[in-house]
Amino acid sequence: MPSVQVVLLEDVRDLGQIGDVKSVTAGYARNYLLPQKLAVPATEKRMADSQFHAALEERREATARVEAERIGALVHGTTLTLQALVGDQGRMHGQITNQDVSQALKEQLTVDIDRHLIQIDSPIRSLGRYLLPIKLASGLNVSVTLEVVEQEPADDTEPADDTEPADDTEPADSEDTDSPEASVEEKPISA
Repeated sequence: MPSVQVVLLEDVRDLGQIGDVKSVTAGYARNYLLPQKLAVPATEKRMADSQFHAALEERREATARVEAERIGALVHGTTLTLQALVGDQGRMHGQITNQDVSQALKEQLTVDIDRHLIQIDSPIRSLGRYLLPIKLASGLNVSVTLEVVEQEPADDTEPADDTEPADDTEPADSEDTDSPEASVEEKPISA
């Protein structure tokens, strides 16, 4: 089977990534890669372009790494405080997730870090201090201390807020319309 050289325009599973030059069978290129616009034939001009794209990708990675180092310098060694609801026995309701930590980083440090980069080995279900590693880039790991504290008890105004909507949603005449006597009185009398 003859093979042809193609330059990938998109990431192709089990083949390569954008900008890779691959040798594939002619039928695979002709019937799948080229019609789907996943690749183009690797001519001399395109080979030069793929080298340019590879250099461009390296620049993008370098820029991303500089940004990751900047974020790492801001975040490394800081302490985040999260409040959690605690039951009578001192156990938390639910658990702290990497999404909660990401939200706390955004609120407390104004740093937006993807939740998938925050590594929580075991579920956080109790109060205390935890050291969480964050993988910002390849070979660039920082750590954040997470302090989970008990949420302050609610003020007296909150229970009042819970009872007020219940009173407002019930009609005042609900007792009269539910009784059998009220339904008899509402029927018109035929003469």
